[in-house]
Amino acid sequence: MLKIDFNQLVKLTNVSKNIFKPNLTSQLSFETAILGIKKNFKVLDLGCGCGIIGIALMKSIPNIEMYCSDFDTSSVKNTKKNFTQNKLKADIREGSLFDPWLNKKFDYIINDVSGISSVIAKNSPWFGKEIPCDSGEDGSDLTISIIKKAKDYLTDKGSMQIPLISLSNVEKIVNVAKENFSNVKIVKSKDWFLPKEMEGLKNKMNELKSKNYINFDEKFGKIICKTSIAVCEQ
Repeated sequence: MLKIDFNQLVKLTNVSKNIFKPNLTSQLSFETAILGIKKNFKVLDLGCGCGIIGIALMKSIPNIEMYCSDFDTSSVKNTKKNFTQNKLKADIREGSLFDPWLNKKFDYIINDVSGISSVIAKNSPWFGKEIPCDSGEDGSDLTISIIKKAKDYLTDKGSMQIPLISLSNVEKIVNVAKENFSNVKIVKSKDWFLPKEMEGLKNKMNELKSKNYINFDEKFGKIICKTSIAVCEQ
């Protein structure tokens, strides 16, 4: 296995305008996936964006079969371009969630789909006004839909990883994951400060927190959020 500097790879990767920009969740997703993926695995990056996670994995782990999909046409084009520039081959398709992969089975699925409250997403530097985020007010809609359908697309011993971001209803997501998988474990976790340009959302965030839709801490006059990656095993 080769050691890849994920952040350096991000700097060298073309990310088209109005496509989700790789962030901490992307990095933690890669760091988690590399622990669970073995040689000859069929790996699906669901919600691939610019393709950075799949590219990093193929550069790190020999002889894996990489599959990538996104519902956004621009993202699919960007991913194809980036794989070509890196001289890597993958099956890259356009479509919503699992729609492009009917009758396909994977050893490992990376859920890379939007996982924060849609109210917050549209005012964030990651999504903004141009990138759709249909995750619902509590940020759980897309992740829960994926969890409930995942077994149809996993091999008998296959696993799936999901992002758990405190700007969503993490407890609700974890409960659904435990209902659908025999084992759900947190592999990576990191706290982070809310970006300065989002501080104007504080009142709205407090409202969402009062409904138990999201969660965060406040220290030193700053809002502290958490991103974790959980692996769901059958």
